[in-house]
Amino acid sequence: MDKALRIYAWFLLFVTVLPAVARLARPRELARIMLLRYQDPKRRKRARIGGMIYLGLSLFAVPFLLRAEMHQERWLVMAVLVGAISALEFLLNSRLFDEDALARQNRYFGGVYASLAIAVALLLFTR
Repeated sequence: MDKALRIYAWFLLFVTVLPAVARLARPRELARIMLLRYQDPKRRKRARIGGMIYLGLSLFAVPFLLRAEMHQERWLVMAVLVGAISALEFLLNSRLFDEDALARQNRYFGGVYASLAIAVALLLFTR
């Protein structure tokens, strides 16, 4: 694996481990923070728009997957997955108004991010 791809792999590992830990270690506290943040309807709207933009960018990247070299393809798949999951989380968080529902959703997304982190680590350490 070339040096730039390895640096990107470490970055991808970091951006999957960090949200996994935050969402699994303190889901309720994170839910309270999100509720405070999204009390303002303008912030909710920006989060929905941002989620749609992130999802659009993730979908825009799919054709590049088809043209990527084999050794880069796995990393692009992981990057697209991380982007799509983040976009989905933005969209869903902006629609919830209940602390219990947000805490439960944090646990779900924490598990998804942890799974992605494990997959990234396996790709990184087996290459």
